[in-house]
Amino acid sequence: MRTCNPRGFVLEHYLRLATTSPQDSLSVLQVMTQSPRLSQELDVSDEHPPFFSRLGFLEAGPVNVCGFYLSGASRIFGSNAATTAIILPMQGTVEFRVNGCHFLSSPGVPFILQPNVEFHATLPPEVDAFIVQLSDHGETDQPIPLENGDPQLAALLESYLVETRFFRGHEHAVQRTGFFGAVLKRYCCGDSLAASELTPSMLMAHEHRLCRAFELIHERLPTGQDLELRVIACDAGLSIRNLYYLMGKYTGMTPYTYCQSRRLIKARESLICHYGEDPVVANHGRKWGFNHAGRFSSYYYGHFGEYPSDTVQGLGALKQFADKVFSADAGIPGSKHYWYTSSVNTQA
Repeated sequence: MRTCNPRGFVLEHYLRLATTSPQDSLSVLQVMTQSPRLSQELDVSDEHPPFFSRLGFLEAGPVNVCGFYLSGASRIFGSNAATTAIILPMQGTVEFRVNGCHFLSSPGVPFILQPNVEFHATLPPEVDAFIVQLSDHGETDQPIPLENGDPQLAALLESYLVETRFFRGHEHAVQRTGFFGAVLKRYCCGDSLAASELTPSMLMAHEHRLCRAFELIHERLPTGQDLELRVIACDAGLSIRNLYYLMGKYTGMTPYTYCQSRRLIKARESLICHYGEDPVVANHGRKWGFNHAGRFSSYYYGHFGEYPSDTVQGLGALKQFADKVFSADAGIPGSKHYWYTSSVNTQA
């Protein structure tokens, strides 16, 4: 992405699952995308990294957006849902095969998956991708006239992704995602100027000192180092006044609210990844500086639109079809393993 891009996973505000289980990953991907059938071939040889998956989802207005991270060389194939999907890798190159045609999708090169088609996607050992499903694209069943590799479409998607780093809360996230969906819908209907409505956020890339300040916050927050904002500003080559001004101009956030947002994101990640080891919700907030359980719950709700307990309950609901994922090996020890979902009603 050609922008100021603080490190993190795509759509990490709405992380729903982080797992080493292919069954859970494939099941949740099926549920959240409403795909009728998905399968995965996983390379389990020692030369590839072990399997790990992260999935983030948010639905707002005419779009369902998904952040998809996968470690472990694999191939995903099956049937797309009854919606158009746009896939933009942020890391790694994905080879798609649909109706006998091949297309290589890479950062800046989106791929369009039309409704109800059979597809094969060959993934690299590590891939981070942004997926957009257009849940309301008009009254007809005609394919949306989008082109693979469209640079204007890529710029529109990238501009939205810049904004996702700076969601100020759940209401803001839903509003901006809904606006993104409306702009994308107009672009699909032939309004080529629509793509320019989100691109000004990319100008942040020219503020190199601000980008450095974001990098320093991301580097120091997990280590427990003192996040004295004057030190952050100084180390980035800014005055504290300029740090406040530039961050407000480009993100609408203060440095303090940005740091609190990052802590909430990390607390959510801890809850999703480690609740089984530590079922005391308050401990996951305390780990990231929220020492008052009631306030942590309130901040969490404002930021994600759900309470910590809802996040925990959601994990179980998302995995409801995991026991319907079947596995089989390739017959050669240490080579490949296959996982298959059944055709289930994912909206049940």
